[in-house]
Amino acid sequence: MTVNSPAEIQKRVSAGKITWAGPLIMLVARSVLAVICQALVAAIFFAGSADAWNEAGDWWRAYGTVIDAGCIVLLVWLARREGIRLFDLGSYSRERWLRDVLIGLGLFVPVFLLLFVPTGVLTALAIYGGSAPGQMNTVTMVGFLYSLIIWPVIWAFAEDNTYAGYSLPRVEALTGRKWLAVVVVGGFFWALQHSFMPFTLEWRHFVYRFVSSAPLAIVLCWLYLRQRRLLPMHVIHWLANTVGVLMIMLMPAAGGG
Repeated sequence: MTVNSPAEIQKRVSAGKITWAGPLIMLVARSVLAVICQALVAAIFFAGSADAWNEAGDWWRAYGTVIDAGCIVLLVWLARREGIRLFDLGSYSRERWLRDVLIGLGLFVPVFLLLFVPTGVLTALAIYGGSAPGQMNTVTMVGFLYSLIIWPVIWAFAEDNTYAGYSLPRVEALTGRKWLAVVVVGGFFWALQHSFMPFTLEWRHFVYRFVSSAPLAIVLCWLYLRQRRLLPMHVIHWLANTVGVLMIMLMPAAGGG
């Protein structure tokens, strides 16, 4: 039994080491940090531009690593308050790493082809009447390479730990309802963060990012509750984001996150 198992989490809830404060902080952390980072990038790197906010938003995968760093710091702090470590959240196992990687590779194709791509296409058709607008229009080749090679790895680790490893099982323990935890964490907050990356006041972009992300977030939450290990999810998430960036290079309307 791992320290992030339902039984162990429930013990810490009963002992007062886990309250609503921790999950609520993490559920909004990435969205809040995304807006702060976009504002700083706009002010520092695009000062004087007539479209500084949107130009900064094109670089969200680059400053996304700052978002990840902020979330990892918060997760370390919250884990220590419970008396556990950051890596306990994912229930990582040296003995199972190869099996977990293979599970992730095996699940990637059906998840990506049957859920990720169709959801994006259908949502774009419903909201835009066609393809969604392209992203990363002002990003240089260095930015593309960073988004392709470095960003997906760190992003998958930080995001999966934020929502699945930490928030989901704690909301499950606090509510006593597995389905409610999936809806709240995956169907709302995990999906909602995508509407802030990048953030724009254009309502169709906001709704498109939210609706197109919700099904995948819900499925990832369900997968986590089935196996209680994050490494298979990291593999799926990393591959999906990597392919998403490649699709942007080939088809400007594609995305990821």
